[in-house]
Amino acid sequence: MNPTDAFWQTMRQFRDDTLAVQLVLLLGYCLAIYRIARKPGRATDAWVKGILAVAFFWNGIACFLHYFWASLIARVLAGPLFLVIGFLLLVDMLAGQKIHFTFALSPARRAASFFFILLAFLFPVLGLLTGHGMIALPTAPCPLAGFTLALLAAAVPRVDGTIYALVLVWAFVNIPKVFGFMDCYEEVTLVLTGFYALMTFKTIRPHGVAVVRT
Repeated sequence: MNPTDAFWQTMRQFRDDTLAVQLVLLLGYCLAIYRIARKPGRATDAWVKGILAVAFFWNGIACFLHYFWASLIARVLAGPLFLVIGFLLLVDMLAGQKIHFTFALSPARRAASFFFILLAFLFPVLGLLTGHGMIALPTAPCPLAGFTLALLAAAVPRVDGTIYALVLVWAFVNIPKVFGFMDCYEEVTLVLTGFYALMTFKTIRPHGVAVVRT
């Protein structure tokens, strides 16, 4: 079996075996969006960080260090990276409180935030359009990273720079997939979100202007 077929077979097995967990995490995504939109504040910040931390721990352990253990990149880079991100999110939830999630933004930034959040949810649909079916659900590692970056970009400048940078690392590691590596063209959603998040961080954080309340 060639590496591409092996990759998608493993992803399919991960999806099928863990579907219940992924659906629970997907519900957590939806609740996170609702709380940020309707009930912003410390309680919501803690809720969202907790959901994201669980999702990163889950994917780091279950996806990378279990299902993809045979892959050197999964063992050495992806798994540890996701575990570190999950840990740092917990630290910020319990002690740091650097990240403040909000959609109280200018109309352009708010629209961009919802667009990139939508891209994370469309990840499996793009997989269907590219011919290998809805294998990678929105709670799989790459759409999780895209979803997280969309939320963090909306939170700039009130973000943790280390967490931001580490999630960006994963976004840009996947650039080769945009050009056909592993036949995973849907990674364009993550990479585009990564470039948007980087641009937002570079242009808005130095000025310290995060929100425009209307």
